[in-house]
Amino acid sequence: MPLAFFWLCINPLSVQAQSEYGTPEERAAKMTSRMREGLSLSDTQAGAIHALNLKYARRIQKEVIDADLNKVQAYFRIRNINKEKEQELLPLLDERQKKQYEQMKSEATKELLSRFF
Repeated sequence: MPLAFFWLCINPLSVQAQSEYGTPEERAAKMTSRMREGLSLSDTQAGAIHALNLKYARRIQKEVIDADLNKVQAYFRIRNINKEKEQELLPLLDERQKKQYEQMKSEATKELLSRFF
């Protein structure tokens, strides 16, 4: 999910990783909270999505933040990780939630681009 791209605001990524971005557990909880509110998730969905968010927050920590990638490398690595995450996420959502998710993703992408340009 592009919301994860907010991690790209510094270079190198690992220098301030813990203080700037928090732990994978904190990021997963924050992402789940945003999704619960923005997508009106049921308790069952929220539990499954939190587990998914945590799985991928840990991957991003290991493969991007701790890997000391530059912004360009990090962008493409996170983009690929998020594509994998979406393949697991979308089956958990109903049609209305999928549309809302796409809107949230679009807004997050616009926000990211506005930080760079």
